Amino acid sequence: MSDLHRSPENDIDEAFGRHVAAYLSAGVHEVDDAVAARLRQARRLALAAHRPGRSVLLRVLACGRRALSIQPILRQTVALAAVVVLVGVGDYWSTSAMLAEIEEIDAAMLADELPIDAYLDSDFSAWLRQDSSS
Repeated sequence: MSDLHRSPENDIDEAFGRHVAAYLSAGVHEVDDAVAARLRQARRLALAAHRPGRSVLLRVLACGRRALSIQPILRQTVALAAVVVLVGVGDYWSTSAMLAEIEEIDAAMLADELPIDAYLDSDFSAWLRQDSSS
């Protein structure tokens, strides 16, 4: 890598990688044989999966396929649908609570359970006179 492409972050990452590799190398002698065999197998599989001979065109196509994947769009659609459903349920709940309160007041008025003073609001006639004069 040339000096133009080097950054402090790359140097830090590289130093951290060397530090981790040193710890792994120091601990390799303390690993059980079965664990070592599994690690060797995993390394072989990782090296087989790594295809350094892939062309640039294939790499670009693979990146494009990942970028156009339906999964992020599906995730966003599900999140948007959940928000719409929650807003709808909240609106329904608040409206039903308000309607229940209004129904209760109407039922009380129709059943004449309200005291007569509720119907004799002296401020109401004053309000009517004031409203009609304006």
